[in-house]
Amino acid sequence: MPCRPAPDIWQMARLMDERYGADAILESLSVAEHLLEDGDSQGAARWRQIQQAILWLQAQAPVPGESVH
Repeated sequence: MPCRPAPDIWQMARLMDERYGADAILESLSVAEHLLEDGDSQGAARWRQIQQAILWLQAQAPVPGESVH
């Protein structure tokens, strides 16, 4: 992720990750698709930003069973 997302994007990404775990990406994609179907391209773009933030968060998470140094 080239730059830190806006605080509201960051907060939503954390909430999605906490609630859906590994499925957070799929859930955010579903929301974006529904918004596009409803003609809300700006809302869909916002959810794509949230999806990118979720990807970044999940990439930073330690792997279960792996020691942190």
